[in-house]
Amino acid sequence: MVYGDAHVMRDHANEAPAVLGAAPLDDEDQPPAQVFLPAERITNRNQPVTLELRRLADGTTAMLAFTTLEALVSGCGDTQPWIAVEGGSIPDLQRRCGADQVVWDAAVPADQRHGEGAR
Repeated sequence: MVYGDAHVMRDHANEAPAVLGAAPLDDEDQPPAQVFLPAERITNRNQPVTLELRRLADGTTAMLAFTTLEALVSGCGDTQPWIAVEGGSIPDLQRRCGADQVVWDAAVPADQRHGEGAR
């Protein structure tokens, strides 16, 4: 699977708040075996996957990651496209997409969710 290196960053008119209601995993914590990531909807099997990143108010870029599908739906809404990846791939994906940090199980403001007003 291709993770969309070339087109992973989008310009967001609305910045997410500096704290999305979640904390990074502690150094001792390991991600679960399977992790769910918000992504752009793909319409063609040959289309690369583009992860959705969020620019935080402090200027850093966050890659959102969710420990369960239920957490993703709760944090992003039920119309959010997503991909499932191995938890161990998160550091590589973070590096490849250029995110400054990974934010786990975040609550995205309702006006920034897919199909709920802002997009």
